[in-house]
Amino acid sequence: MLKVLFICTGNTCRSPMAEAIVKHKNSKIEVKSAGVFAANGSPASQQVETLLKDKNISFSHSARLLDRQLAEWGDLLLTMTESHKALVLRDFPELSHKVSTLKEYAFGEGMYEPYQKKAAELETKRATFVHELNGLSGEEEEKKRKTFEQELMKELEELERLEKKLPSFDISDPFGGSLENYHETYNEIEASIDRLIERLTAETNEEDEQ
Repeated sequence: MLKVLFICTGNTCRSPMAEAIVKHKNSKIEVKSAGVFAANGSPASQQVETLLKDKNISFSHSARLLDRQLAEWGDLLLTMTESHKALVLRDFPELSHKVSTLKEYAFGEGMYEPYQKKAAELETKRATFVHELNGLSGEEEEKKRKTFEQELMKELEELERLEKKLPSFDISDPFGGSLENYHETYNEIEASIDRLIERLTAETNEEDEQ
């Protein structure tokens, strides 16, 4: 059985919701949650309890601080934000192969492809330019350099445009907000988990066919 660990800050809002949603939707995935700054034993926020009760999702929770035992337990460590991911990678760099944000793992395939392709093209052009400068000097070298700089400006503008289109892989933090804020975060998490389950199911079926 695949083991998934959801990680947020205090393990009282986002990661407990993710854990509860997976347990409600798919019993074939073993799931736990933890927080990078959690106080062991803290209850979930009242808004989370109210929201999940309204959705008829059974829920009982006690916060846990992320430690090595939990990190090594999970086959997948899925964080709520990029900053959570950075903290996990800082503390457990050897586990980098199984660390990702929830949204990145659920939706990330192909999202960075146009940006990465353009960045690779730019690096290739830079390398070609450096190679072509070898043996040139004086006015010839200056002319070549100015031509490249003009071309480079257009390429950098295109790269910047693609960068601005890159999606955020963070789940919004409802802490301190209204019940409506918690509903919005719940919907965000649920959509990611639906896609996560689809991906994990497809991967499991592929493995079974091999």
